[in-house]
Amino acid sequence: MFTLAEATEPQRGWGGPVALLIAVVLFLLFIGVHYAWTTIWFPSPTEEGDTDLGVNSQVSSVSDTGDTDRDTSPWGRIVNRAGRRVRVYDSGRDTELDLDLDGADPEPETLEEAVDRLDRQGVAYAEIVRRVMADHRVSESTAKRAIRTSRQARSTS
Repeated sequence: MFTLAEATEPQRGWGGPVALLIAVVLFLLFIGVHYAWTTIWFPSPTEEGDTDLGVNSQVSSVSDTGDTDRDTSPWGRIVNRAGRRVRVYDSGRDTELDLDLDGADPEPETLEEAVDRLDRQGVAYAEIVRRVMADHRVSESTAKRAIRTSRQARSTS
């Protein structure tokens, strides 16, 4: 009785692997035909050796690195120092754009200083809160607390 309820397992055949093999053979055949067709009908213009006859040369074969006479411009002149070509500026430095990298960096403004400065300038309360939250990355309650503390300190002094 139990043998009647037992299902027979399907037999796996060779249909899947054969179909895969046929697909691979057809793909390789298509690639070979396509390659042959493109080489016959659309030959490459650069395969035949010298390209000076049909293609304009974009690069000069002569190097101009030894020519430094003409290389004096608003950016300075080029001189050889220790085997390296270095650009030398004779005009001096632009003081408006020159940064003093040796000096001490100014201290960033603290939260309390920013709130006090904005409050003294007469900036609106909501604008102080918005600016402090954006510049110092603090929450709204922290910004409001800093405003309240700043106003209390200024009223007692």
